[in-house]
Amino acid sequence: MMQHLFNNMRMKFVPTIFFISQKAAALHKVFILATLLLSATVLYAQQKAGTPVTIAAGVASTDITPQFPIRMAGYAARLSTDADSVLQPIAAKALALGSDAQHPTLLLTVDLVGIPWRITKNVTDFLAKEKGINPSQVAIFASHTHGGPEVGNLINILQYRDGRFTDSLLALKQLIEITQYTEQLTQKLKDLAVAALNNRKPSLISWGQGQAQFAKNRRTKDGPVDLALPILKITDPNGALKAVFMNYACHGTTLGGDAHKIHGDWIAEAHRLIEQRHPGTTALIALGCAGDANPEPRGTLENMQRHGKEIADNIDKLLTAQLQPLHTAPSGTMQWIKLPFSKVPSAAELVEWTKDASIKGYYARLALERLERGETIPAAVDYSFQVWNFDNKMAMVNLAGEVVVDYSIRLKEAYGAERLWVNAYANDVPSYIASRRVIGEGGYEPESSMYWYNKPSPFVPEVEDIIVNAVGGLMPAAFKDQRPATNKLQPVQKEEDGSYNLSSWLAGTEGSRIKYMPEWKAFGWFDAKDKAIWNVNIAKTGRYDVYLEWSVSDANAGKTFEVTAGAKRIKSKVDKTGSWFTYRTKKIGSLQFLKGITSIVLQSGASNEKGSMFDVRALRLVPVK
Repeated sequence: MMQHLFNNMRMKFVPTIFFISQKAAALHKVFILATLLLSATVLYAQQKAGTPVTIAAGVASTDITPQFPIRMAGYAARLSTDADSVLQPIAAKALALGSDAQHPTLLLTVDLVGIPWRITKNVTDFLAKEKGINPSQVAIFASHTHGGPEVGNLINILQYRDGRFTDSLLALKQLIEITQYTEQLTQKLKDLAVAALNNRKPSLISWGQGQAQFAKNRRTKDGPVDLALPILKITDPNGALKAVFMNYACHGTTLGGDAHKIHGDWIAEAHRLIEQRHPGTTALIALGCAGDANPEPRGTLENMQRHGKEIADNIDKLLTAQLQPLHTAPSGTMQWIKLPFSKVPSAAELVEWTKDASIKGYYARLALERLERGETIPAAVDYSFQVWNFDNKMAMVNLAGEVVVDYSIRLKEAYGAERLWVNAYANDVPSYIASRRVIGEGGYEPESSMYWYNKPSPFVPEVEDIIVNAVGGLMPAAFKDQRPATNKLQPVQKEEDGSYNLSSWLAGTEGSRIKYMPEWKAFGWFDAKDKAIWNVNIAKTGRYDVYLEWSVSDANAGKTFEVTAGAKRIKSKVDKTGSWFTYRTKKIGSLQFLKGITSIVLQSGASNEKGSMFDVRALRLVPVK
């Protein structure tokens, strides 16, 4: 049984595991087959040619641990306002991809609760002026640790003292400390970006996805989460590891507000372990759509260490897995859109709100002061996002703000979980970015958090459609093919190179647990009673090598399976791939076929085996020459 990408509550008729519904129209068969043929041809050509393609890549790292006392960010109700020591050093890291002629892309990560747009803009303006880099090709990702210094994202929290709000300004000493830190941070990020650009050397780049299990929906028991753990692997031409850029959708809140030491939470622990296990490697971590996900269990240092180890262990599996090579530097686009608030209160309404003892009343007092200074209350948030195309093989979407998981669900449904990487907390953290579902449910993320973020009200429910549709407008054409919504037994025809691609959606099925997953273009939930059947129109009698594309968790690997065509049979064991999200392609044997329609069956090789077997995307028949 596949531990699926989302514990998705949308399809509750499926027991135990929830699958994503697919809204795409029916498959345009010719286009899809052509696309698969191209990618498969590239894969086999690479295997035969063995000629790696390099991309210029450089990495750099710098310490950003405060060197003086400073207010901590992340929790309103801290027992102490300032950090008293350092539990973990925190860092900023940079990865530069592409030569100057290719217009390089820069990915920066910071161990902070957020990155304000004013800092991002300062850095991108510098890089545009001094290095000619388009801001659309630069992204700064915050780890959202709640153990870092205040940098301006949640300044309203700092007026919450001893269980109540105060109208007094920050103490001058604290205000100066925060200002000095953000000024130093900005300069460090500029220097860091330049260092990564200067360190570029020919490198091999590949990508793939694994899983980690400790993220839990903090709003709803068994609610949706994104368990994907995608990585970019960067090595030198000889295969020595240089850097790993990864992503996981979970808050940096393992330690609570009673921890008054600077720390990077599970993110910094994962950094430490990966770099310790792979000397000379730089580990960079971004967050996915983690707005409504917390680590579980949480509250202790041991919990934090456990989560960091889980990330590091799964990265080690991915580093030895069959990853997809990327042959060109990414190209990116960026867009700004307006996200409307549901209400802009009048002065009279704000006066009434001041009677509220919660953060809403405190926000009203601040808003009234702004009105009397001649300022206005904005009706919308200026919101930025980026779409980066990696070699037409992977699209990376960078979203600003504390984005909830529904955005990842929708985007991966539309464009494919097997080829989409979604980052949040990118370039700016203006507020939580709630979905239609979360706004309808109410609560902290869509409502009261907005006042902490100095916003006048929740967003309108339509913000989800505004963002998803805008991202779709920038999505490269290669990712806009119509995805098959269901599987249906159809004759498999010969490809131009003489091979046959037995895709999952072209198969019929037998059994109660086998399910077609359109977002992965694969079958899941195999057990000993399940079968997949293809009818293949063999155009020429001959012998064919049989390749299998599958994924499986290490815990479920080792079961037997067989491929049969009449009396002919291939029997083998399910090898490890690293996770349910890590697909691998391998030759499993050869079969002789006669010209004409042949029925090919994939099933368990032992009727007494229990539990899930593997997830299968395709079989492929390649003529032996």
